[in-house]
Amino acid sequence: MTTEFCFPPDSTIWRINRERVLLLGGARALLMQIAHPMVAEAVYHHSYVFKKPLLRLHRTLSLTLALVYGTIPEVQAAVAEIDRVHRPAVGRLEQAVGSHSAGAVYNPRNPRQALWVQATLIEGALFGYETFICPLSDSDKQAFYDDSKQVGELLVIKRQMLPATYNGLLDYMQQAVQSGEVAVSDKARAIAPFLTGQSLPIIQYAAYPTFRLTVGLLPPEIRTQFGYSFSASEQRLLGLFCRSVQQAIPLLPAPLRYMTAYQRAVNMLA
Repeated sequence: MTTEFCFPPDSTIWRINRERVLLLGGARALLMQIAHPMVAEAVYHHSYVFKKPLLRLHRTLSLTLALVYGTIPEVQAAVAEIDRVHRPAVGRLEQAVGSHSAGAVYNPRNPRQALWVQATLIEGALFGYETFICPLSDSDKQAFYDDSKQVGELLVIKRQMLPATYNGLLDYMQQAVQSGEVAVSDKARAIAPFLTGQSLPIIQYAAYPTFRLTVGLLPPEIRTQFGYSFSASEQRLLGLFCRSVQQAIPLLPAPLRYMTAYQRAVNMLA
């Protein structure tokens, strides 16, 4: 019996998301998500990120990869799980943030709020690929974006809400920041240490290099809103590190280079 996946094995979304090195940009993507005050408020009040941050990170990654590399029943199960977790995470902003007034309703299942989360995942994957592996053509970026629209539809984002092109998505993200729709709140700044390994003295020193990597990868405006700085010397070190990673990646054997979810899917096709 043939195994059915939502995306074909030769799809751009399979090729790009299979790279394990994209995990180096995982905390960046999460910080980008909570830069939206509605997302931060929902996470602050309804997530177990403060008690079990690593478990939350693992669950988020597992569900995200299941939407790409899962069989059709597995994708349906992942969508149901995402909906189950998000359904009770509703409420009102406790204080005004950016363009949002106090008392504004937040709801992860609101398509406009979900749109920002989806945008950060798409932009984050392509940014990570180009940063740590190699540049992508405009056609590859558009193909990845077109594949990702299908994922968005599974997560209550109607296709007409999404810009037609990837460049249009980047314009939307920039406009969201400039308009104040996306503005880092006190809640987001309280969550950030739990996403970057800086919440507990016992691990913060070990995690400090990856924390600084995350800070360096953030867009400058978002970085400033979180209260982070990044010096010129750190920027030079970041460039050197990224070039070193780009040179090392092609030398890695497949079991080390590629995500376990991707390798499992390939084995199921064999």
